[in-house]
Amino acid sequence: MSETTRTTPQLTVMTVNIHKGFTSFNRKFILPELRDAVRKVGADVVFMQEVLGTHEGHGKKIQDWPEAPHYEFLADSIWPQFAYGQNVVFPKGDHGNAVMSKFPIVHHQNHDVSVPGPEKRGLLHCVLQVPGHAVPLHVICVHRGWPRATASSSSTCCARSATAKCRPRRR
Repeated sequence: MSETTRTTPQLTVMTVNIHKGFTSFNRKFILPELRDAVRKVGADVVFMQEVLGTHEGHGKKIQDWPEAPHYEFLADSIWPQFAYGQNVVFPKGDHGNAVMSKFPIVHHQNHDVSVPGPEKRGLLHCVLQVPGHAVPLHVICVHRGWPRATASSSSTCCARSATAKCRPRRR
């Protein structure tokens, strides 16, 4: 085992598609249960897809609908740092990807990596300052499409975005 391997702190990550806080086919609102499950994992960094930023209609109809955006509701007091990348805007709100972190997020930027078709996709690039790491940690949250051609195209777009556009701004 190298010296670097022994001294670099381990990092736990989790990824979850929260389906806008609902079960399959939008049968039941389960965001509070999702928050409990994500807390139990206790990951240092959580990547989330299909996160509602806002929705004007659900709060009036659904019991226990949070006033805060879903990423803030999920982050609560466990993940003091979070970033949201809006990918889709619709008449009553928006949704996208989010990253929750126990470490400072020093920079974040969302990139449109949509390919031709009906669904908008985004790449949320965050730069974390992790104690014990000599260099900032770059993390990317992306929700790719299902068809193979779409996934391949979005992967190419993600790679281009990550290497060309996602460099932290110099101050």
